Amino acid sequence: MRPDEFAKMRALEETNWWFRGRRYLLRRLISRLGLRDGLILDAGCGTGFARGELSQGGTVIGLDASHDALCLGLSDTPVACCVSSIESVPFPPNTFDLIVAMDLIEHLEAEAPALREMRRVCKPGGHLFITVPAYQSLWSRHDEALGHYRRYTTSRIADTVRAGGFDVQKKFSLVSTILPGAAIFRLLRRKLGRESNGTDLFPVPEPFNFILSLVMRAECALGWSIGLPFGLTACVLARKPLDGERTQ
Repeated sequence: MRPDEFAKMRALEETNWWFRGRRYLLRRLISRLGLRDGLILDAGCGTGFARGELSQGGTVIGLDASHDALCLGLSDTPVACCVSSIESVPFPPNTFDLIVAMDLIEHLEAEAPALREMRRVCKPGGHLFITVPAYQSLWSRHDEALGHYRRYTTSRIADTVRAGGFDVQKKFSLVSTILPGAAIFRLLRRKLGRESNGTDLFPVPEPFNFILSLVMRAECALGWSIGLPFGLTACVLARKPLDGERTQ
């Protein structure tokens, strides 16, 4: 991922509707799991925008392959973190109660080594929560600027997680309301040859940013309760089987 994109994200993550939506999602996750004093790995944490929500469930350790991203995140709040790839996590087996990998797997050329490593460091009965960008048909220079290898469907990411030795407990989509508009926007820009060389992240003026934030809050509630069938983001919550349990 290009270093300038980390700086752009850092500038937006406190107020932008997209990042607010991610934080709403994690609040629901911690509440759903009833986690209070757990040990949580924020895998691919980037600048660490999610640390506040995750810390409600216990102690958070951030991990990212980019030293630049971690330095941006540490500029105002000291947190426990380490520079490492997700394929080689510097912790012993069965360490974490929860592993969160938001928008990480699509950055990896091969998924299996990362999932094996996350399974290794996850406690038996612990959880893995993954989000990834949806629909390969929406591929654009946005993905290239972020260093993506692919986009997913909810079924594909669920199958990938199962193949990694986890039991999938829930799968759903998010960022559903704006999907039609976003799809038209990206497809038209591609057809007209007007794609930018950077990401699609940009400041949204008020009150539109506020309205989109409210939409995301509602979607997060619906996603966890009844599930949403389509959206720009695919989400999977999975569990590592207890010793002796068979993977379903």
